[in-house]
Amino acid sequence: MTDIFLSKGFSRRIKMLAESLGSADDDAQIASAAAEMVSLATANGHVYVKLMALAQHLGHSADRVRASLLASGVVMCINDNELAPSLPLVIDSNNRLYLARYYEFERGLANALAALAQTQFDHVESDDSKRWYNILSRYFGEAGCHNLDWQRVAAAVALSGQLTIVSGGPGTGKTTTVIGILSCLIETNQDLRIALAAPTGKAAQHMLEALSSRKSQLACNIAAKMPTESYTLHRLLGSAPDRGFRYHHRNPLPYDVIVVDEASMIDIALASWLVDAISPSARLILLGDKDQLAAVEAGSVFAELSAYPCYIGHRGKSIAQALGCTAHALRNAFSAHANGVEYRTTCDTHNISPDRKKISCVFDDGNSEISTVELVQNNKAYVANSVQTTTLANCVVWLKTNYRFSLDSPIGALSSAIRDGLSTDALSILDIKNDRAPTYFIEDSGRVLGHAAREYIASGFSCYTNLLAEVLRNRELPVDLLFDALNKFRVLCAVRAGPYGTNFFNDWISAKLRRVIRFPINATTQWFSGRSIIVTRNNYELGLFNGDIGIAIPALDGVLRVVFKRGDGQLQSVFPAMLPPHDTAFALTVHKSQGSEFERAVLVLPATFSRALSRELIYTAVTRARSQITIIGTRAVLEQAIRTPTDRDTGLSLRLRYAVERAQQSETAPPL
Repeated sequence: MTDIFLSKGFSRRIKMLAESLGSADDDAQIASAAAEMVSLATANGHVYVKLMALAQHLGHSADRVRASLLASGVVMCINDNELAPSLPLVIDSNNRLYLARYYEFERGLANALAALAQTQFDHVESDDSKRWYNILSRYFGEAGCHNLDWQRVAAAVALSGQLTIVSGGPGTGKTTTVIGILSCLIETNQDLRIALAAPTGKAAQHMLEALSSRKSQLACNIAAKMPTESYTLHRLLGSAPDRGFRYHHRNPLPYDVIVVDEASMIDIALASWLVDAISPSARLILLGDKDQLAAVEAGSVFAELSAYPCYIGHRGKSIAQALGCTAHALRNAFSAHANGVEYRTTCDTHNISPDRKKISCVFDDGNSEISTVELVQNNKAYVANSVQTTTLANCVVWLKTNYRFSLDSPIGALSSAIRDGLSTDALSILDIKNDRAPTYFIEDSGRVLGHAAREYIASGFSCYTNLLAEVLRNRELPVDLLFDALNKFRVLCAVRAGPYGTNFFNDWISAKLRRVIRFPINATTQWFSGRSIIVTRNNYELGLFNGDIGIAIPALDGVLRVVFKRGDGQLQSVFPAMLPPHDTAFALTVHKSQGSEFERAVLVLPATFSRALSRELIYTAVTRARSQITIIGTRAVLEQAIRTPTDRDTGLSLRLRYAVERAQQSETAPPL
């Protein structure tokens, strides 16, 4: 409702502006409708609206709508990436309608990324390739191209250039990869200034904890140079209320290497602000999972950036030499690793999407040119839809090997089937009889949650409930044990409202916990001993960040406080009244669970399909679990969700191509 209210308000302002500029009534009305539609689209994750979709919505021809928009005085037409917008709405050369600020986010991000992607460091010649090989071998072990270690490839990519994008699912070793990359970089320059960051405080803290726990495995001189602090992206950029960010292109971040974890959670605006603040000589390393949920806000930045890995040209040769193999061998290794994407001189190998609506064909001449053609099914014939140059060549690495669970394990097989959109295979993996099976399914199609599902969830929290009662009886027991017990079991929901949403489950579990432990502090308030909460807004003064989990427990004086476990293992206590905005956290939305791991997780699906459900949401929920994932819902809803990939209208890939082409033209243009 808030999004609709804001969109209508923006629509009214656009209409008033058009009228004040002397626009005809019909043109002002069309501009007003366009403003409302594109505003709602961005609220739903899209970056633009297709002009044809707007025309169909209004019942006019596309030409009529375009002419009216341009005549309104509030819409401008821009070709490619050539200009910054000066009016509230923008139509680009592909008939895409943008809010001006989102067009500028996309344009600025594409231009900055194109510049980063084309910067190459330390070109490896044959004389010193052994040196780079030896450095990589110290931290990743000996390797050959017949059994290529893609963590090692990621390090070679980071050594050779300014931009590195590493995509891998949970358990594929992204943290190990980062430690190895930083170790290699520190060995080459011990004066490097390194920053660790993530979209949420919890994700940032998790990365720092993982790095700190492995420092003992490193040489003392390397370990001493590892970062000892992590930041949320807003804190890294110096966010200030109503003042934008402290760091930007005129005042860049004072770091040589910036590592960003959980990059799939970054929206188009935050990504634009981040790259705008990168120093011209700094390395940017983005880590994430391209198959996870996209950002809550507009865009699907990380998925787009991770889409087309390839290794070509001089930098591709440098990467291969650092790995101790040839560029041809590296390309062949990637072909096998990419599971179906092969390099051929003709379009005879297709990477077909599970819904069979799209094919990606990769062309390569074996030297420096590569392009990807996306083909869309049209009456059983495949026709060319767009041609896209791989602008981020030599920057992208996919990690496939899972060290947490093998792809043959039930959770590994289930997550792979979901990722690939194979709903029938996914359903066949779920066990409907054994509640101890790694992948368990409870059929529940009622208007409210059934008895079997309720009993299962209640029993799942028994470990936490029993330990809480012990801690309240015996105050000598360490409180931090409660955090381990809480992470043994968690409910994940697709939505917040309704009988299958987080609000219901948090209220129900809280009421049940009050009755069981019989130690309420104040039965008339929401606060009670054992209440788990999640912080939803950063508070830098208290050192609490979005995603931090706390547990309410009485101190020795009997006064209730909320305890947080910090990355160094220390506990921080805060009075409830001092907390930043927060929610109860026995049940979390799948979005809020990103970056977290639980021993066992339960995914509760709504009784009917809704737009909140998607393949990426199911995949993200399943990959939160280490030993067991339980899904509660109907087979029909689960199957439809797996068959529904997230579809966001964004133009970042196309703008990257424009940016690279223009940069290449400027390099080859004769001097004036």
